[in-house]
Formats: sequence, structure tokens, C-alpha cells
Amino acid sequence: MTTEGIVDEVRQLAEVVQNLAQNRNNQGLDPAGEMFKNVAQSKPRLYQGEIDPSVLENWLKEFDKLIVAVNCPEDLRVNSVVYYLRGEADLWWKRCENALRATPGFGWELFKVSLRNKFYPPYLKKQKAQELIELRMEGMSITEYYSKFIELSRFAHEVLATEELRAQIFE
Repeated sequence: MTTEGIVDEVRQLAEVVQNLAQNRNNQGLDPAGEMFKNVAQSKPRLYQGEIDPSVLENWLKEFDKLIVAVNCPEDLRVNSVVYYLRGEADLWWKRCENALRATPGFGWELFKVSLRNKFYPPYLKKQKAQELIELRMEGMSITEYYSKFIELSRFAHEVLATEELRAQIFE
């Protein structure tokens, strides 16, 4: 093989290596970054740490659906979501992150439990359950009453443990 032939072979090999490197970069081999982009494209809402169970539950429900829709693996879920914490919620996460991550089995489900424990305190759970028990149709249409019943029932699982209890309270 001549010097020209060797130079040509090296040049071709360099092109192959360059193409492989380019393809690797274009394929986005950083799974966390790709997942963050997939989540961000949906423009999810921020959670500020409001002590309002409806806001918290709606935010969590939105992310439950989103992480399934983008096929987010379990090990990337928390990291993909905590970016959307602001205000008091973000401060809470910064304070608790290391301890929570050190918890055996920590992941999306334990993150949600911890978030609820912080921003949906027991006194609010009791308050929502009491609101449901005391709910009356007075001054409401059946549609309004049903909507309020459904809204409150999300927060009073213990009160509505069976269909029979649910029917009794709805009457």
C-alpha cells in the first residue's frame, strides 16, 4: 500500500469517527436531558407550595399523567418534576432533598407522599372530610352539588371507604 493509500484510509477512518460522534450527539444520549426536554414541551404548571389540597392534587395528577405520557423511567421521575417546584415548595425540597434521597426505595411515589405530608397537613384533611360530611344541596343545583361532592370526595377517602357510605353521604 502506498503512502497515498494509507493517507486516504486514515482520512476515511477519521470521517467515520467524526460521523459516529456527530450521530451520537444528535441522538441525545443523555437520557436525563432528553426526558427533561420531553416533560418541558408540555409546559406543566409550577407548584408554589400552596396549602390548598386542590392545587396540590391537581399538580400531582398532571405530573402523574405527564410522566406516563412521555414514558419517563422511574429513576428520572423526581428529577424531571422538582424543577417545577417554586417558592415554599422549592425551599422545602432544598431542605429535605438529601434526607429523602437517602430513604430506601425513594422515588416518585415516596416523593408524592412527602410532598402531601408537608403541604396537605392533617388538620386540612379533617377539615375537608368535615366539609364533605356537612355538604348539603341547599341553594345548589344537582350539578353544582355533584361537582362539590366529587371535589371533596378526593380528600376524604376514609369517610367514603365504601360505595354504601358514599351513597349515604351523597343523599
